[in-house]
Amino acid sequence: MPTTMPNTMLNTLPNTNAATNVSPQLQAALSQLHDIVVPPPVGWWPISDSLIALFIGVAGIIIGLSWYFLNQRKQNQYRREAQSLFDDAIAKSDNPKRQLQIANQLLKQVAITSYGRKQVAGLTGIDWVLFLKQSASYVQQPDGLEDCFASLYNPNQPLEPQDIQETLNYVKQWIKGHHK
Repeated sequence: MPTTMPNTMLNTLPNTNAATNVSPQLQAALSQLHDIVVPPPVGWWPISDSLIALFIGVAGIIIGLSWYFLNQRKQNQYRREAQSLFDDAIAKSDNPKRQLQIANQLLKQVAITSYGRKQVAGLTGIDWVLFLKQSASYVQQPDGLEDCFASLYNPNQPLEPQDIQETLNYVKQWIKGHHK
């Protein structure tokens, strides 16, 4: 249904034909106007001081973490070398007593490297076993560890193959996980 306006309202509305009501001076001024110029988008350069600080902080953290992990890797290089020597020596020897002897020598060498000659070189017997337990307390020590190491100096002492294998496994775990 179309809506119609009363004549009184039509008379009060402004004239919608702008060109007929505009003076010639106003038309001349309007013709001299240019379109709106949009400024270029804001670039990311030069960056703000807070971004510079953020980049420096992130770079510092990356450099610090890299240095830390490289230093840790360098400090634990002896562990990797000892693990490799242990695996090679055990693989080359079929004699269980010889394997125990190699394991004990390597264990002593790693302990001297880590803790110093004064603290480790003189340890034997139960003192050596206690030192091993204290320096890697979370590595489960086998029950026959002292007997296995004592058998190296007493060729007549019989050993169970299971005790030998447990001792060799313990040596490998100790090399990998001892703490300073």
